[in-house]
Amino acid sequence: EIIMQLSDSKRISLWLLPPDPLRKTLSFIQSDIISKHGNNPATKDLRITTPHLLPTFEPHVTLIGGVPISDCCSPEEVAAYIEPRTDVDGIDDDAAQLVLGRLQRAFRSHGGVDCNFVKERGVFAARDAETGIVRWNQSCTAIVERSASFMRAMEIADEALFLTSRATSSHDNRQQLPPIERHFKPPLCEPHYSFVYGNDPELIPDSLECPMSFTSTEMAVLWTYPSSLEGVKHWKTIGRVC
Repeated sequence: EIIMQLSDSKRISLWLLPPDPLRKTLSFIQSDIISKHGNNPATKDLRITTPHLLPTFEPHVTLIGGVPISDCCSPEEVAAYIEPRTDVDGIDDDAAQLVLGRLQRAFRSHGGVDCNFVKERGVFAARDAETGIVRWNQSCTAIVERSASFMRAMEIADEALFLTSRATSSHDNRQQLPPIERHFKPPLCEPHYSFVYGNDPELIPDSLECPMSFTSTEMAVLWTYPSSLEGVKHWKTIGRVC
């Protein structure tokens, strides 16, 4: 008998996508920063050993990121909704489709999510408070306001992603649900937009400003593992939430 278990290392993320033409503009800015970084002799020792000096990715604001698929549902839940598999690895993809369906239903009549930027903070690299090291995915960031629209969308996504664990914990009314702020990752601990990923603190052009604020009406659910600069090229889209 094959024992099906969901992976603890495979992680999914939910991204808010900007509308066009802003999305195209942000993609162009990303490509320009990557190109200039690659042609700068000062960055020679910081280059990653891949065909691209720095990874490209779809412009987005992460609503909730880096959630282990095993935290979203149980093997029994997947088996109840999807025809059982004989291959162990396939259950994670089935679970991802189940979670995608949950998110699509949860946001079906939600409308847009406002992404307003904190202009006075500008664009900067987030550093670890103790070591001063720049985190690879917070090296060229602009902070997004914790608006009512944004926080409500986080709550809806959190409920859809962790539906199984919420149902389990509901048997014990004394157990308090974890705070939504746990999804804001250090060292920045704020919702944000990243123009580019990289370990170089000098990535940010002097003229770079916060993006235009936008309302997102489209989201993407992705596999975002490995969670590293070198791993970005392996990230894959699971589906869209419109």
